[in-house]
Amino acid sequence: MGYAMASVNEPGEPLAQNVLGSIIIPNADDVRGNITLPTTVEGLQITWTSSDPAIVSDKPSGKLAPGVVRRPPVGAAPARVTLTAAINESDPEITRDFQLTIQPSIKLAPFSGYAMVNFARSNCLRGQQVYMAYSVGNDPTRWKAVNNGQPILTSTKGVHAVRDPTLIRSPEGDRFYLLATDLNVDGVEYGWRGWDWAQSECSRYIEVWESRDLRTWSDQRHILVSPPEAGMTFAPEAIWDPEIGAYVVFWTSSMYPADSYYTEDPNDPKRRYPLTRNQTLYATTRDFVTFTPAKVMSGRSNHGTLDACMVLEEETGYYHRFVCDRISTGVGVTRYAGDCPADDIYQERSKHVLAPEEDWQLIASCITHKTMNTTYAEAPLAFRANPGDPLGKGYYFFSDQIWANSPAGEPMEEQLHPYWTSDLSSGQWTPIEWKEKPEYELSRGVMRHGTITNLTPADHAAIRGAEVVSLTVQQPPAKVTYTVGELLDSSDLVVTAEYSDAVTEALGEGYGGYSLSASGPWLTPGKHTVVVSYTVLEVTQTASFDVDVRERSAA
Repeated sequence: MGYAMASVNEPGEPLAQNVLGSIIIPNADDVRGNITLPTTVEGLQITWTSSDPAIVSDKPSGKLAPGVVRRPPVGAAPARVTLTAAINESDPEITRDFQLTIQPSIKLAPFSGYAMVNFARSNCLRGQQVYMAYSVGNDPTRWKAVNNGQPILTSTKGVHAVRDPTLIRSPEGDRFYLLATDLNVDGVEYGWRGWDWAQSECSRYIEVWESRDLRTWSDQRHILVSPPEAGMTFAPEAIWDPEIGAYVVFWTSSMYPADSYYTEDPNDPKRRYPLTRNQTLYATTRDFVTFTPAKVMSGRSNHGTLDACMVLEEETGYYHRFVCDRISTGVGVTRYAGDCPADDIYQERSKHVLAPEEDWQLIASCITHKTMNTTYAEAPLAFRANPGDPLGKGYYFFSDQIWANSPAGEPMEEQLHPYWTSDLSSGQWTPIEWKEKPEYELSRGVMRHGTITNLTPADHAAIRGAEVVSLTVQQPPAKVTYTVGELLDSSDLVVTAEYSDAVTEALGEGYGGYSLSASGPWLTPGKHTVVVSYTVLEVTQTASFDVDVRERSAA
């Protein structure tokens, strides 16, 4: 990760110098999204000035804090911007310059595959790490394990194990973040003392990695997000909120008095017992380094929430939130979403990520029990189907659930199961079947809490370890004759890639797909060659086709 190159421009007082020296802008040499510009550090007010506010803002605008980045257009050169932080309270004024490199925008190629991240098995250190799989083609019910079924990431911080991994793509499209729960079930050497402890004095941290290509990952970041009152920090998820220009990171906590603690002594008045109901907390971030203080996202009185996830319904602009209606933790907790005989998943929607609870409309409840007679369900995940998905246009929903005749593991062992709908707002879900599960070590066919993410062709090839070996123009554009000044019409162009694992697929245009060396308008007549290129990791293959450009006919 790169950090801003900076210099303090005046000697000033030591405190002011130290404050400015403590400011870090992550990835300053490779900026691809909004950045965090602190306005107060250790009680000192900081003002910011941008050398180009049209690219990096230095003032708030409505709900948007300074640091909003507008990347140069697709195909343009990177932009250089200087940000100056100043402490006006010092005499003379002390400033510090930060040199930023802003990468040009991208336009993603159409998605054509999926990635899944999970933990592999509870109650063992090896199984509680990050495992990854890729879809077979464009089908999110058929999977192959990455890394021969071994973990792709292993926690070396906190309790040295992770569960409930979440993989998200940045809204700009060219950066990924992976979040996970800091939890080690049965890890006695790291503090495990049973499930009461796990929900009353477990970790207040989340684990974070980031990547540009899903193959190389940053160092692990162990980040404190929960307040002292929180008993745990389970199942962190994140979604981009365009209204504030930041990610909303949310998780499950049970809340207790700040001066209380876990103890097995039943006579200790500060004992965190009985356990309290689950609530959904959140913080915001632009870089997964600096987070705002936690607040309650969902904590309806007398109701419990566990393992919330969100997905944007692009057709309507609604955000859909799936939540476990949890009553089995806490005292006097009642169902929020209707009469259901088991802890199960409900679905609600709102036009705003951070809408107050009363502005969320209940869409469906008791989803898995009604359709599969489950006796327990948690850890929902939901995502939009790719173009060309075998089931057509729609959305998938998976639930980590218990039901009779479950297909893998021990009898009645909790595991993920898929569902489908062609209309997300209908709340009508149809159970479907796995066609092929990834063979993670230790999993024995049991898929556990995780997420599924849409991939471009290059993303998919990268995680399955396939090199692109050739590129072919299977069908040139239908129109190959142009007059001077016309733009290329590439609508009928068909480009295919062949990989080292014998997969051949058609590509779409864009980042993660193919790119064209020229698209007109051509200003000189004659034959022009258009080069088609496609890159997976560091390997690029090319192909080409010709167009004939002619003079405009005389009027």
